[in-house]
Amino acid sequence: MTQTYEIEFRGEPGPAIRAAFPEFELRPMQGMTRLYGEFVDQAALHGVIERINSFGLELVGLHLVAEEASEQ
Repeated sequence: MTQTYEIEFRGEPGPAIRAAFPEFELRPMQGMTRLYGEFVDQAALHGVIERINSFGLELVGLHLVAEEASEQ
């Protein structure tokens, strides 16, 4: 089961950062960037955090996106 996370880091995504995260939606906002995407497990999540660190970006938030309840 995949989980959707929002990861927020300081800085706006240039071409190199966008190229490093092609599988995610990046939303720049006022000097920050929010990355949205699905992760298959914790190892995948940690791998993305390592990619963020490799660019020298400051991680400022990590949130599990609440799954919407299905209407029946």
